[in-house]
Amino acid sequence: MPDPLSNRRRKAIAALTRRRGRRQHNQTLIEGPRALASALDAGAPLVDCVVTKAALDDPEVQSLLDRLSVPVSVTDVETMGTLTDVQTPQGIVAVVERRLMEPDDLLPQLGAESTLLLLDGVQDPGNVGTLVRTAAWFGASGVVAGPGTAGLYGPKVMRAATGGHWSLALARTDAPGPLLDRLRRTGWGLYGADLQGVQADEWTPRRPSALVLGSEAHGLSPAVLDRLDTPVSIPGAPHRPAAESLNVAVAGGILIYEWMGG
Repeated sequence: MPDPLSNRRRKAIAALTRRRGRRQHNQTLIEGPRALASALDAGAPLVDCVVTKAALDDPEVQSLLDRLSVPVSVTDVETMGTLTDVQTPQGIVAVVERRLMEPDDLLPQLGAESTLLLLDGVQDPGNVGTLVRTAAWFGASGVVAGPGTAGLYGPKVMRAATGGHWSLALARTDAPGPLLDRLRRTGWGLYGADLQGVQADEWTPRRPSALVLGSEAHGLSPAVLDRLDTPVSIPGAPHRPAAESLNVAVAGGILIYEWMGG
């Protein structure tokens, strides 16, 4: 039987539901058996784990606990509810170190075949998490969050990414323009989603390259759009004025598929 969760540790874990706490401790939360299994499979840097007494009777949870090499604490359902931001917690939460790099540390790790997804003001955490998951699925090298983009390690992003974090190099930048300039100087192709761009089925991306996705409301920022080699568009059916644009995660999925050689 794991040891009871201490009050001190409860407060520290609960702080990770807030951005300030995640930044202060450089940690985030993994919620639920499925997400924890993905993290274990990928060798994620786990710190500790909390499980409810009721979840200890779940064979799936027990099999995960048997794989853990970090401290495990037990608590009640009510306390578990204070450790997550979901209405119905899944009975198990793990703390994991964030792997968030600076671009200066990321770029030297990238080679001649690398692909980097840059998110330019993508505010919705669900979309960001889905794009992280999609980038991981198709084999991108990394994801960089630009200004105005939801935090890569926020709870909603973590849930939507379903383990994609552990297959990617992740970074954040406040200056996407200079980052793109640096990539161009080292031979990278620079592409981005834009309604006025070449159609996706006519796009011939090269490697290494970066693909930039912007917000649905505002598109790509001028600092990004002016630096692209080729803007890329996804044409829709004509005479459908009610469908103003694609959801950025859907558009991103299509473009990432094309970009990665689908």
